[in-house]
Amino acid sequence: MILLVDMDAFFASVEQAHHPWLRGQPVIVCGDPSRRGVVTAASYEARPSGVHAGMPLAQARQLCPHAHYVEGNPEKYVALSLRLLNLYLTFTPDVEPFSVDEAFLSLKGVSLEQAGDIGFKIQRSIEERFGLGASIGVGPNKLVAKMAAGVRKPRGLTVLDGAGFRSWFWPREVRELWGVGPRLAERMRSLGMSTVGDLAHAPVELLRGAFGIIGPKLREAARGEDDTPLTPYHRAVMAKSMGHEVTLPEDCSDPGFLEGTLLRLSDQVTRRLRSEGYQGRIVSLKLRDARYVTRFRQRALTEFTADCTPVFHVSCTLWRELWDGSAIRLLGVTLSQLSTAGRVARGELFDRDEKRGRLRDAMDRVRDRLGEASLIPAGSLTHQREMSHVPFGAVSERRS
Repeated sequence: MILLVDMDAFFASVEQAHHPWLRGQPVIVCGDPSRRGVVTAASYEARPSGVHAGMPLAQARQLCPHAHYVEGNPEKYVALSLRLLNLYLTFTPDVEPFSVDEAFLSLKGVSLEQAGDIGFKIQRSIEERFGLGASIGVGPNKLVAKMAAGVRKPRGLTVLDGAGFRSWFWPREVRELWGVGPRLAERMRSLGMSTVGDLAHAPVELLRGAFGIIGPKLREAARGEDDTPLTPYHRAVMAKSMGHEVTLPEDCSDPGFLEGTLLRLSDQVTRRLRSEGYQGRIVSLKLRDARYVTRFRQRALTEFTADCTPVFHVSCTLWRELWDGSAIRLLGVTLSQLSTAGRVARGELFDRDEKRGRLRDAMDRVRDRLGEASLIPAGSLTHQREMSHVPFGAVSERRS
């Protein structure tokens, strides 16, 4: 049996738990509240106003002007997430983090009813120990557990077997199926599949012709079938991608400023890859314009890398291909198809890039000691004043 523990409005709830005067109040977690940005999380008291994660702060303030805007503290949330994982380990050794506020748990040798009882105990332990609420889904596989967790929120506990999944979800819109986004759902509706049940009964040939190799997999998901294994995190699950994105202080169409931003983002991403021992091969660019239209484009590098230069060059190429000259609101750079550095042929140590590699390693050592702001790309210095929205990190005191 699989459980999915989903913390309710995690970031906002953590702030309410740590600041009692915020309890029962609408709370919106964001970046620096004095700057432009988006909502990171909204408490359940704020959601009836229509506020949700990803919404521009200016719009959130219009919808919920009396909310408390709190600057997020990622270190605090990650630390608490790790404490929650330790709690889950007291119930089962098989725990797979799914995100900072979600985790899958595998329970062997128990019935569906017994798994539900354990879910209730976990829910109660989270409330008693941390003062936080969690919604838990229980099912025979990860997909059913994940979807069950969203049936009743907050503080819901939903137990579904295969028949229960079909009874609950088949009449619902196909958009509610895990993994089906708005565009995919629109395409399915154009083919006559409006509900999850419609997809479950669609001909395999139709789905394969319309969606390729994922077509039959979508049909299996609609039937509540999923053979994805649970991988406990103590087995060192590799990251799938790493990226950074930033909402600009104001909509911008200045090519120099945008290119400087891409340079700083590329630097941040590759610096993080190196610090965690990864290299990547696929560069993705995210661009959102002033009309909130978001576009993506990606391109594979010829080899794996954790060096800023090739990532920056490709991200600039993708940006120029996507950009129509209109004002830009948000930029993001991501590296995917990751591999650990030890598993990749590290040509940088032996070819013409050896000198650059040694220089980069030396720069990393300086940053490790003095902070991220101690060394930054020269190409972004021209825009340093305007680019204060891109986190440079604090300069630490010199240590002997």
